Amino acid sequence: MQFLTPQFLWLLLLGIIPLMLYLFRRKSKTVNVATLVFFKTLAREHQESAWLRRLKKWISFVLTILMLSLAVFVLSRLIATQDDPDQYRTVVILLDRSASMAVTDDEGESRLDAAKRILRERLEKVPDEVGVALIAYDVRAEVLQPRTFKRRELISQLELVTLRPMVEKTEAAFEVARLIAGLEKPAAIWHLSDHSFKEDESRPGNEPEIAIRELILARETATNTGITAFQIRPVPLEYSRYEVYVQLSMNEAAATPLTSRLEVSVGGIPNQHREIDLSPGERVGLTFRLNGVSDQLLRLHLKTENDVFPLDDTITIPLPDVQPVLAAWIRPDDKEDPYTRFALSSIQESGRFELLKGSPSAWPLADEVDAVIFDGWLPEEWPEDIPAVVINPPGSSGPVLARALANPIPYDSIRVGNDSHPVLFRVSSSRVALTQTSVFQSAGSLEPLWLAGQDPILAAGEVKGQRLVIMGFSPGASERLPLTASFPLLMGNALLWCVDRADLSSTGVELLSTGDLARVRGETIEWSQWEGREMAVRRRPLEADVIEMDRIGVWKTFNVEGDLEQQGTSHILSAAESDIPIQPEATAATDESYFTAVGGVGGKLKLWILSALVFILLLESWLFHRHAVY
Repeated sequence: MQFLTPQFLWLLLLGIIPLMLYLFRRKSKTVNVATLVFFKTLAREHQESAWLRRLKKWISFVLTILMLSLAVFVLSRLIATQDDPDQYRTVVILLDRSASMAVTDDEGESRLDAAKRILRERLEKVPDEVGVALIAYDVRAEVLQPRTFKRRELISQLELVTLRPMVEKTEAAFEVARLIAGLEKPAAIWHLSDHSFKEDESRPGNEPEIAIRELILARETATNTGITAFQIRPVPLEYSRYEVYVQLSMNEAAATPLTSRLEVSVGGIPNQHREIDLSPGERVGLTFRLNGVSDQLLRLHLKTENDVFPLDDTITIPLPDVQPVLAAWIRPDDKEDPYTRFALSSIQESGRFELLKGSPSAWPLADEVDAVIFDGWLPEEWPEDIPAVVINPPGSSGPVLARALANPIPYDSIRVGNDSHPVLFRVSSSRVALTQTSVFQSAGSLEPLWLAGQDPILAAGEVKGQRLVIMGFSPGASERLPLTASFPLLMGNALLWCVDRADLSSTGVELLSTGDLARVRGETIEWSQWEGREMAVRRRPLEADVIEMDRIGVWKTFNVEGDLEQQGTSHILSAAESDIPIQPEATAATDESYFTAVGGVGGKLKLWILSALVFILLLESWLFHRHAVY
């Protein structure tokens, strides 16, 4: 047993008063009365033997002292000191409300609803003298109820906890729980989630006065496949054609391999589908192309038998309106290569590029450009803030360390260093014959893509954050390059890779993860979400210039005139959150019985003590006053 407020125990000294009354009783007197009629009813009681009357006297004294002691114990907040919440001054509830808590059991109850139900039952066993706090967490922790003794307020806040389709960050949530638990020790942290985070007791910084209790609410079996990565970009030099990359994952706890079906639709019309075989814990990348125009809705939907987690099965995104790349082509007029001009003109006609032409006298440029092409010339002061493509460098400048060859060297074939690099996308390297006109160093982060003999002749990489492509050959002097499709493709790939517009934010569509904070502008925001087989659209006013991605779907912002300001999409896209766990085999490491056990005192000694007090009063009344005369 333990007293939370032992300062009231001095009231036990009041027991001296009944002790004095019982020890120093007044002696009975003989009094003459007019009649004995009323005293005959007391005859049976006074006929009791002397030892019985003495015993009843001390029983009455003991009951009086016991009633006084029980009243003092209630004021001193007596609690049980068993391994239960009753031994703590504070209990901090740490409740997981992330996306994976949406998984339902066979009865249709979600993991979050099960946690709330168990908490309501468990809180009934926590004494009123123990302060309880409530923290719900997903990607960030939120203190929904500070430490309180009012159970109604706590239960009402618990009922308001709803699922948020976000990843969970348990480490940060535990830090917040420890801060609150440390205010009034000893304390306990109740962690309710579908995964365990119990720390090793030997871990540095572990506080012995803060106990951690966990209830793992995962299913006994679970199968889930989900979309865990996504990217879309326009296909170089092909109008209205996009390349899509999707990563599919299967949770490690799944029982058997399965076949999933990925359905692709554009503008509500089925476009194609793929079937993918997945094994437990496996991740598979998938690349495909599709046709469409900007603002059409692209929907990817993954179907798997017995999938328990539908929140990661769908991606919806408007096809981006690709902004053209603005590039500047700087070359001496007397060294202009007609084949380079032809290649740049052909990629300009695709609508993906805009080209500015100029001689070295136009450098530095007055206008801002996305990339610059130095053809047979290099500036004395290297621009470090603009991506660059260097063709046939005549010397060295900045990160380009090269020298021109007095006698160019022709090569009938070249060796490929990395044929999977984006600069070589769809380029037929096996048919290329080049004439090397300069030698350059590819040390550091510059990666050789083509090699002529032992020397790099095409390299790409980043130098101090600047993307750079170097071509140590002359297109016009080469035999099998300028009139093939490979050279325009090479130039287009080099510019696209340098500018790096594979991310959607540069194309007018922001691809964000749920839980991210986005800076927005406008007066209203419109969310479009799939509800069943229909797209539900809701619009509300914007109250701040920063919003949280708190749902899955497509969002748009509009100004006062109703014109579109921004658009984007929000999805989970997390391999960790899609890896749905199951109940651990070592159930002894969990505290399931601690939360689900029913019955017992449960620490609410106040109610039990008051009940005992009432029982003693009734017992004494029945034993000593049942023959009273009024």
